[in-house]
Formats: sequence, C-alpha cells, structure tokens
Amino acid sequence: MQLEVYQWLVPLIAAIFIIRTLRQYGRFRRTLRGTVLWILFWITITVLAILPDFISRILASSFGFKDNVNAIIFVALGGIYIFVFYLSASIRRTEGLVTDLVRELAKEKQRMESDS
Repeated sequence: MQLEVYQWLVPLIAAIFIIRTLRQYGRFRRTLRGTVLWILFWITITVLAILPDFISRILASSFGFKDNVNAIIFVALGGIYIFVFYLSASIRRTEGLVTDLVRELAKEKQRMESDS
C-alpha cells in the first residue's frame, strides 16, 4: 500500500493538535469534555486519512448509498450540523452568563452609589 502525501501529513498535523489540546487541558484552558471531543475528532480525521476507501465503503453500506463519495459528504454535513448546533448552544450560554454578570455589576454599582 503506497501512502499519499495527505495520508502521512494529516496524522502528523493531528498529533500536533492532540498535543496542543492536552497542553491546554493541563493549563486549565479546556474542559475534560472539550478535550475528549477534540481528541476524538483528530483521531477520526486520522483514520479517515489513512483508510479512506475502507471507511467510505462502510459508511456507504451503512447508510444505503451507492456511491462512497456521497456517503462521506452526507456524514461530513451531519457532523458540521452537530458542530454548529453545539457552538450556537455554547454562545447562548455565554451570552446568558455575560447578561447575568452585567446585571450583578449594575446592582453592585447602584448599591455603592446609594451608600454614599
């Protein structure tokens, strides 16, 4: 089996990002959940790069597609949709936290002004 350039380059890039993610977790910049998700993402990308035909055949037969490329596109779009949903939920939570913080700061400022 002859490896294409991307088949050795993708695992190298994935290893760099896995190490980076683990370092961020060690410095408390990432949660355990986020760290695990990103590591699983990079492992999945690596497996897809090393075994593209095998994985695409499995996906095509699992979802009933006749063409391997359509199966990959379908699964990728599904993954992107899930990722966008996760990001929008995270943004909503962050907006709520910022709103609560601003309210608390305004209340504190109002208390300080009424005390003086």
